[in-house]
Amino acid sequence: MSSSSALSIVPLRAHDTKAFITFPWRVYAGDERWIPPLIMERKEFLNPRKNPFFHHAAVQLFLAQQGRDTVGRIAAVINTAHNQYHNEHAGFFGLFECLPRAEIAAALLEAAASWVRQRGATFLRGPVNLSTNELDCGLLIEGFDTSPVFHSSYNPPYYATYVEANGFKPCKDLLAFLKTTDTPLPSRVQETITRLQARRKVTVRPINMRDFVADVRRITAAYNAAWSDNWGFVPITEAEAQHLAKALKMAVIPGLTLLAESNGEPVGCFVAIPDLNPALRHLHGHLTPWGLLRFLYHRRRIDTVRVAMMGIEKRYRRLGIDLLLLAKAWEQASKHGVARGELAWILEDNRLMVQALEAIGAHPYKRYRLYQKDVA
Repeated sequence: MSSSSALSIVPLRAHDTKAFITFPWRVYAGDERWIPPLIMERKEFLNPRKNPFFHHAAVQLFLAQQGRDTVGRIAAVINTAHNQYHNEHAGFFGLFECLPRAEIAAALLEAAASWVRQRGATFLRGPVNLSTNELDCGLLIEGFDTSPVFHSSYNPPYYATYVEANGFKPCKDLLAFLKTTDTPLPSRVQETITRLQARRKVTVRPINMRDFVADVRRITAAYNAAWSDNWGFVPITEAEAQHLAKALKMAVIPGLTLLAESNGEPVGCFVAIPDLNPALRHLHGHLTPWGLLRFLYHRRRIDTVRVAMMGIEKRYRRLGIDLLLLAKAWEQASKHGVARGELAWILEDNRLMVQALEAIGAHPYKRYRLYQKDVA
């Protein structure tokens, strides 16, 4: 690459995503903690015909190029569902990656700001990849000493510096908690669970794999009801729920995917999925027949799960149902050889959830940050 080559920001055409998807290999070359995503999965994720997120959102992908060299990338997003639900004029940026040069980050962030501004946005928030319903949101700002768990954000430390240098202010912190299965629940938590079970008003059961589609609908209903007042929440649509179910069906551990029900109606949910990253690490982004055998071999050794979804409907909070779900999950975890679980992401100011996690002995070990900037 010539040092005199001009830096340019190039909007990509639909489905012209190969360079966009493969660019992170350059950023993380030599980084042993980074887990390469499956290229085929990323192609489907960015395909408007296959990802139902695009039913209610517009997305523009940009590459930063210097000569023929790709040096950065970013996605700009207008999520109509978010704006209608929150009565806002929000724009989002996500899938942000760049080489360690401040001018690249500045050009990418300005391209995203300009694009959302032209479409009526008054502020730009991110990184969101591509929605807050995805598992990876925010920039990692604390917890670089441990490898990322499946579908969690990971980035070089310099990204936060670049974002802040371009006028973005922190707007929300997200926490990841860690819990091991080798320590018993505190006695006061066990007493609360015993009292709740004695009332028999709420039951907890694992997902029924024979009725998987219907139970996914029940989980979605419980999740949407539980999170309806949370910051940044957007209801999951039926199409998104079924798309997620299809993607996760092979990964779901039935005993660790739970529904809390009252009189047969869902009032809470708990969804844990295996941390597939140790197995994905060996694929280098490509699912070949030999790679699949290696993946299956390493998957059998996985002893970590990620709690990707948990919530209690508002009318049933402060009754200990969250503790009942957590206790049931940890009881099942030991049967499935699980040694630890990550619970993420959790809004830092969601005191009810934070207190429940602290009550069972979980502790925060990673912190992610969302940023925002006025663009009107």
